[in-house]
Amino acid sequence: MSQQSPTSRFTDLMQAGRVAYEAGKPKAAHDLWKEAAALEPYNEQVWLALLDVLQTDDDRRVCLQNIIAINPLNVQARRQLNRIDARLQREKLQQQARQRQRLNWLRQRRRLFVRAILLGIAIGLSGVFFGLVISILLYAL
Repeated sequence: MSQQSPTSRFTDLMQAGRVAYEAGKPKAAHDLWKEAAALEPYNEQVWLALLDVLQTDDDRRVCLQNIIAINPLNVQARRQLNRIDARLQREKLQQQARQRQRLNWLRQRRRLFVRAILLGIAIGLSGVFFGLVISILLYAL
């Protein structure tokens, strides 16, 4: 049995990936293209193909960074990477804002709790004081 050349194997994997992708099997296409990327990691086409089947922004970022490293003139890849970075930055800022709001809410809640306790102590002490004053006045009469 004859061995395929790496280039021929790469071409077959890319084609099989396209067929799987067009058949609605993105996972199979992903696996085939990932294997093709291992054979020819400096081939821009394999990374462009993988970009279609990746699910997370982190994976897309890595893929786009690979595309730009291979072809720094790929304007579309730069734009997509910038959009992803902007979205991730926006989400990070929103998460930080939510954390600040939660911390502020917790601080306000703690202050309210402390005030309620202090008010309860003050009311209790004033009741004791009032009771002592009344009892002294009653016994003095």
